Amino acid sequence: MCYSTNPSLEKARGKAMKLLFLENIPVQNIADRYGVNRSTIWRWKKKWLEVNPNIELRNYSKQRDNPTSLFRYSSCRWSIPTISSAPHNHPNQLPDYLVTIILDARERLQRCAEAVWFYLRENLGIEISLSSVRRILKRHGCLDSRKKKRNYQYKGLPRPRVLTPGDLVETDTIHLFNPISKKKCYLYTTIDLYTRMAYAKVYDELRPGLSVQTILEAQAKLGFKFKTVQADNGPEFGKHFAERLQAKGIVIRHTRLHRPNDNAHIERFNRTIQEECTGSYFLATETIEALNMRVFNYLDYYNNKRIHLGLKYMTPAQMLQRC
Repeated sequence: MCYSTNPSLEKARGKAMKLLFLENIPVQNIADRYGVNRSTIWRWKKKWLEVNPNIELRNYSKQRDNPTSLFRYSSCRWSIPTISSAPHNHPNQLPDYLVTIILDARERLQRCAEAVWFYLRENLGIEISLSSVRRILKRHGCLDSRKKKRNYQYKGLPRPRVLTPGDLVETDTIHLFNPISKKKCYLYTTIDLYTRMAYAKVYDELRPGLSVQTILEAQAKLGFKFKTVQADNGPEFGKHFAERLQAKGIVIRHTRLHRPNDNAHIERFNRTIQEECTGSYFLATETIEALNMRVFNYLDYYNNKRIHLGLKYMTPAQMLQRC
């Protein structure tokens, strides 16, 4: 039997069996009509008999030359399902308890396959290949299929080479919304591309002055000079923002319009901090000071304890110490 994902193939096999049993068309003619070998029709017949095991097609009370009545065929199932060609077992397959551990680690960490594999190896002492972890997560629908990134050319200020801390720092803002009070607060985020050291702070306004203040606070907090800051074209990163930072000796670079991939590192950090710290909403009872305290505690964990795949399983603090 051929293996296919075509949903209409099951009915097509059943129609072939109707031609064979009800209309008594020769096997070779049916095979020519369906474009298969005549042995395929016999295999379909064998499968059709397995699908209808409890139906007696022959009436022994009548003469042997009498064909089977249409009444008996009316109770038959005229659909032959496609059987998966995947092997049902393998001598080297992972045991069920190990699959459960992998899925539990994925649910606990909410990270990619590489992070789950590193956690199993370093924290639980389980020796397992990365490909096995990926296969288990993909089989259970835990991996996202993403499109390949496209390379765009930027005609403005050239992107600097990131060789030392501060060569390129990306910044952005996250809008946090309260659905009950309809109020907003804004999380200003900053990340250094070389070390992945990050800084963030929450304000209740969206102003260029606050963007400048966040950049200067991040520079003082992280402990190294910012040479180039890259931002999108939002109103908080306008002319006043560029002039203030250029007066401090920091070069400003803007991304292209409608190209969030130009700021990929800060966009990924924005997703991480929302998933693991702030969420997309804020409570009306939570003050800006309390929210900032929660963000600062998370930044301490992010910079000093959280491993990064882009840093070869090191933390940003470990990457900064290497400089």
